[in-house]
Amino acid sequence: MGRQCVESGGRMRQQFYTMKELPVSERPYEKAKKQGIETLSDAELLAVLLKTGTHEKNSVELAREVLDLHPVHKGLLGLYYLSDEQLKKIRGIGEVKAIQLQCVAELSKRLARERKPEREKFDSPQCIAQYFMEEMRALETEQTTVLYLDNRCRLIHRESLFSGSVASCVLHPREVLKKGLQYDASCFVLIHNHPSGDPTPSQADLDATIRMKRAGEMIGISLLDHLILGDYQYVSLKERGHI
Repeated sequence: MGRQCVESGGRMRQQFYTMKELPVSERPYEKAKKQGIETLSDAELLAVLLKTGTHEKNSVELAREVLDLHPVHKGLLGLYYLSDEQLKKIRGIGEVKAIQLQCVAELSKRLARERKPEREKFDSPQCIAQYFMEEMRALETEQTTVLYLDNRCRLIHRESLFSGSVASCVLHPREVLKKGLQYDASCFVLIHNHPSGDPTPSQADLDATIRMKRAGEMIGISLLDHLILGDYQYVSLKERGHI
């Protein structure tokens, strides 16, 4: 879409087409209206948001360049990792469009959270992993989130307490349990991510879990589970028999 190879003087060259010069069926906005938004490619969806391209490329071609920008994470996932400065290196992406693209990534995280209401029961590893996977799987550093639950495993409060290096994220029982007492929680769940994408627990993860479990038992707030999230994978230390 947007370019076509044509012969000129015995040589093949690319012919550029603006959005208005394209057939109506190939214009993302018109295609969405006629065939449904779900028929649009990732590049076409971004093109609708970007609205305009440059003198050398239309909005779809600009969107494709954005999706191919990150050296490792290609496609929409790259939006999680690209800074506004990186995005602005693309000709045609200024301050406004860079922020718009980052808003797309942030909206996707929030939509993932909104699938379940605040008082949803977090009584199974699968339920917890599904709720937090999109939010945490793309983080570049380890982060620990704590869910404070009532005696029916309903969410009272969630809090991100620790953020560490890629190698480790230190857990401090005192800080976790202080919040548990503050919110009168009956139990709590630890969730942290592995930026490598591999959720296999390290010995440090296991040791921290044991310390947290013992500290919670001393004040009557039980550790229900500790989930480690990778890239669409998770490990429940309760299911592994460590809790």
